[in-house]
Amino acid sequence: MAGELVLLTGGTGFLGYTILVDLLQHGYRVRVAARSHEKIAKVRAAPSIVALDPTAAQLMFVIVPDMAALGAYDEAVQDVDFIIHAAAPLHADHASAVSGSDSRKVQSLEDAFVTACVQGNLGILQSARDKGKAIRRIVMTSFTVAIAPADFFSNAAAVAQMEGGEEVIRGPEARIPVPEPPYNSQLHAYCAARTASLEAAETFANNHTLRFDLISIMPSLIFGKDELATDTDSTRMLMYRLLPQMPSKAPVDGDTANNTYQGEIVVVGNAVLCTDVARAHVRALDPIVKGTQSFVLNTDARWEDTVPITKAHFPDPFDSGVFWPGGPKWFTVPLRWDTTKVRDVLGVELATYDAKIKEVVDEYLEKAGSRHG
Repeated sequence: MAGELVLLTGGTGFLGYTILVDLLQHGYRVRVAARSHEKIAKVRAAPSIVALDPTAAQLMFVIVPDMAALGAYDEAVQDVDFIIHAAAPLHADHASAVSGSDSRKVQSLEDAFVTACVQGNLGILQSARDKGKAIRRIVMTSFTVAIAPADFFSNAAAVAQMEGGEEVIRGPEARIPVPEPPYNSQLHAYCAARTASLEAAETFANNHTLRFDLISIMPSLIFGKDELATDTDSTRMLMYRLLPQMPSKAPVDGDTANNTYQGEIVVVGNAVLCTDVARAHVRALDPIVKGTQSFVLNTDARWEDTVPITKAHFPDPFDSGVFWPGGPKWFTVPLRWDTTKVRDVLGVELATYDAKIKEVVDEYLEKAGSRHG
C-alpha cells in the first residue's frame, strides 16, 4: 500500500534495481540495503531514479557490507512494513572456488555458494523476527533452479533422453532435496545454493511463530534492460552466444571462442522479462495476496528462434556485420512451468520471448553505439 516502508536487498543489482523503480512508481517508500557508498551513488545517478526524483523520505539507504554476517540486518529491518530480499550474498572469495587444489575447490564451492546463500536468507529472517516489530511480509527471490534437478540445466540433452523427449511440467509448490557436495562446477553449486536457501527459509518460517508471512518468487533466466550497466556486459551472454559477432570480432578467453562458435548447444528453454519479475515482487506485497505461497515466472523460449526474431526487428545489424548469423546450433529442451498463479493471483501477464529479445537487443545496440532500425 502506498506510503509503506519496504526494506529492499539487492537494490543495487540488475533485478533489485528494477524492483526499486517499480516500488517507487507505486508509491512505496524504500530503504535499500547496499554494500558500499559507490553502489549507492550509481543507483542515485541511474536514469529512472533521476526521472522519479524521490525525496529523502521516499528513498533511503543503509550500508550492510556483509549480508551474511550475524545480525547484518538488525538495523536495516527496524520500522519497515515489508521486506523484499532479492540479494544473493555470494561470498567475496567465491573466485577461489575455481582455483587451487581439488579439495580446496570442493570446500570453496560449498562455502562460496551454499553456505553464503543459506546464511543470507536465515540472517534476514532472524533480524526480522528479533528486530522488525512492524514487518508483515517478506518476499524472497528464489529461482526455478531451486526446484528442479541441476542436471536439467547443466545436461539438458541427457535429461531430454531420460525423459523420453516429453515435456516436464513443474509448479511453484515443487520441491527437491538439497544436492549434497561435492559440487563439480559453479553451476551445480549455485543450483544447490538456491535449493538449500529456499529450504532453509521455509523451514525457519514453519518452525517459528512469526508476525510476518513469507512469499517466494521463482523466475527462470531473466532478460531485460539494465540501467546500471555502462557497457554491453549485461547482455554479453545473449550477444556472444545467441547472437554472436563474427569470430574475428569475438573476445577470446581461453577456449571460449571455440566453445561459442562451434558445435551444438542443447539447453532448457526458459526465460522471463525483468520488469515482469519486478512487478510480481511488488504485487506480492498487496494484502489481498495470501502469504505462505510461491510463484514461478517463466515463458517458454526456443533459443533457435533468436536470430529470426532479431532479424525481423533489427535487420541492419546483420547487414552491417554487427551480428553474425552463424555460430553454434541451438537445440531447446522443453521444461515447462506452471505459471497460472502469476496471472490469476498476481495479475501479471508475462511478456513473450519475442518481446524479451527485442528489449535486450535494442539496449545492446544502444549501448554499443550501433543502434539500427
